Amino acid sequence: LLAVFLLSAFSTFAMQFIMSGVAQETVFTLRREVDEKLARLPLRYFDSGSNGDILSRMTNDIDTVSSTLQQSLTQIITALLQMIGYVWMMVSINGVLTGIVLATLPFYAAAALRIAKRAQACFAGQQKALGSLSGHAEEMFAGHTVVKAFGREPDSIRAFEAENKDLYESGWKAQFLSGAVTPLMNFIGNVGYVLIAVVGGVFVTANRLGLGDVVAFISYSKSFSQPVSSVASIANVLQSAAAGAERVFELLDEPEEIPDGPGAVSLN
Repeated sequence: LLAVFLLSAFSTFAMQFIMSGVAQETVFTLRREVDEKLARLPLRYFDSGSNGDILSRMTNDIDTVSSTLQQSLTQIITALLQMIGYVWMMVSINGVLTGIVLATLPFYAAAALRIAKRAQACFAGQQKALGSLSGHAEEMFAGHTVVKAFGREPDSIRAFEAENKDLYESGWKAQFLSGAVTPLMNFIGNVGYVLIAVVGGVFVTANRLGLGDVVAFISYSKSFSQPVSSVASIANVLQSAAAGAERVFELLDEPEEIPDGPGAVSLN
């Protein structure tokens, strides 16, 4: 057991160390590509968009991708390994009861996909609203003297309140849908738990299984539902990173300034 615990601690440390490098290297490359892209974009791109929104893509959206890579992917790896271990232990006890547990997986997947599909639009709206709010704040503070000179404070405040409300509503919906995954997963897991208890009781009365085996199997089935719920919740959170990454890639896909032709004359 001591050797197993030491191996587990070392594996956890190695996983965190590797994923830290992967996450930071990814966002480092993204920031560099965005910075180089901004230098190649035409002036009309900056005139047609908000500077704050551009900054939000380079900071908030990339930071969202970074935090998700750092935390969520390591949890997914751990959860998948736990699921494999629990299935192996349950198969060693009884194949029929294991089949009941595995039969609940399609319901987990269907519920998670349905919620994730709705959450993706909310997370995309949240990132867009955050960029719009950042753009408004940046412009108002940068042009503070102009706003004061022309008496536009009430208009600025009304615009801020409207954009702040949009961010609140999209953020609330996104977080609510993310939070709804766990209780729904627990409900599905409890249904499977009841079926296992009933079938296991029948096997005990028929002397096909010992009472201790059923108790152990129930314990494994409850433990199996935890990483499944974790994967479903994380898959929903990944929608936030996908929304942020989509905004970054939109910037990277913008048409660039046409370079000077080979016969262009350099003006001193």
